[in-house]
Amino acid sequence: MQRRQFGMLMCGVAICASLSGAAVAEDDDHAITIVTPLAFDNIDSCNSSSEVGLVVRENVVEALTHLNDQTGAPEPRLALSWEQTEPTVWRVKLRAGVSFSDGTPFDAAAVERSIERMFNPQLDCLNRGKLFANIVLTPTVIDAETIDIATEMPQPLMPVFMSFLTIRSPKTDFDAMSSAPIGTGPYIVPQRNAGDPIVLERQDAYWGETPAVTKATYVRRDESALRAAMVEVGEADIGLGIAIQDAINPDTDFGYLNGETTRLRFSFSGPLADIRVRKAFNLAIDREALRDGLFNQDFMIATQMFLPRINGYNPDMKPWTYDPALAKALLDQARADGVDVDAEIAVISRINFYANGQEAMEAMIAMWQDVGLNVTLQTMERAQWLKLVNKPFAEDRPPMVIQEQHDNNSGDATFTMHFRYHSTGQQSEFNDPELDKLIDAADAASGDERVKLFQQANAYSAEFVVPDVMMFHMVSYIRIAPRLDYTPDGVTNTMMELSKIKFRQ
Repeated sequence: MQRRQFGMLMCGVAICASLSGAAVAEDDDHAITIVTPLAFDNIDSCNSSSEVGLVVRENVVEALTHLNDQTGAPEPRLALSWEQTEPTVWRVKLRAGVSFSDGTPFDAAAVERSIERMFNPQLDCLNRGKLFANIVLTPTVIDAETIDIATEMPQPLMPVFMSFLTIRSPKTDFDAMSSAPIGTGPYIVPQRNAGDPIVLERQDAYWGETPAVTKATYVRRDESALRAAMVEVGEADIGLGIAIQDAINPDTDFGYLNGETTRLRFSFSGPLADIRVRKAFNLAIDREALRDGLFNQDFMIATQMFLPRINGYNPDMKPWTYDPALAKALLDQARADGVDVDAEIAVISRINFYANGQEAMEAMIAMWQDVGLNVTLQTMERAQWLKLVNKPFAEDRPPMVIQEQHDNNSGDATFTMHFRYHSTGQQSEFNDPELDKLIDAADAASGDERVKLFQQANAYSAEFVVPDVMMFHMVSYIRIAPRLDYTPDGVTNTMMELSKIKFRQ
């Protein structure tokens, strides 16, 4: 209780000096301000599968399909229909009469260029690495409203993949990231300078239904208590990433299982190349104590990198037990065999990754040090952190354990397993031929066989590879001003559609 009172007192002192330019527009009662802990280094739609999607996805740029909020089934968006004309070819019929906000017509040529831009090696495109690392898409324009999308291997999930094919104006720079993306969505991004708040303004020429929100301003504030207080006093309308200790008003504060799973990833270098050391890292963590002390019972201790509702989840896998004595014994065995167990290992923490994330990292550092691991905590902003988590890795990559969070709301394990665990994955640290074989076989399968193979891949990875320290399936808390009618869902952290926000009378 003292901690909560201190946080609110801090917030009350800080708020008066913190809000220049961030308040809700004086003359427009349908303009809103969203306060977030996130630093958006760029908002190019090529990164829309990350938190960048919170701003741009389906607001500024739209995808070919949209996944149903309840069922996850693909539904029409810029694509009206699709059919598999050959085992490796999908024919897509596009919506007619749509234009980009710069006036350029939306057509099959624009889709072709957007796909080719995503695969442009000059761009460090997160969507490519996360979703299409092992899939090559070959677009072929049939006519203005029809395009074929071919793959090397049959791809039964293409309509789902199409929900991540965000289409931007053909005038977009092909070889450089954009800080003001141009799409077909209901909002535009006015030209902005580095460091300016992100502002979305409603555009009148949108092809679909006109949303109620006329303007949205996204501002960053690091402290959870400050974000919560800004909403409470009317300086903001939505506060994201509210910590549990600050989510104290049942009328405005809402929790939701957000689809994210947290883990710490091993670099497989130095002492971390030995599986006994990686197991010791897992055995040294008291996950129940962390959950009870920093989170709550709504947070599920994770055994794999996606939720039980995702095809491929293995219900037979159990969480690591807390056994510091066994952790010490494994480290002693490795040391006796010549492993440099006492080498320094950096633990990389990302600033404002999730509420109470820094406190969790500090608690884990103490647990690892208690079993004799020589770990040091390094905190980084997103841009610096991204350089460590994505390939290509430095040849002399030092031993490190990296804090990560991953969401899979697309219904299938492939969107996780390739990206994180296949040797060709953009964020995979290791090469295990047996695991690659299981993942490849699962991708080629369908139905129950596909689920079974992904379950086997999960179990094999956890037992014979130990690539990470699994932590929690996460719950987010959001504070929403009483004047808004909005319900968060499982994709809110990476896609907040402004069109879903209404105003109470």
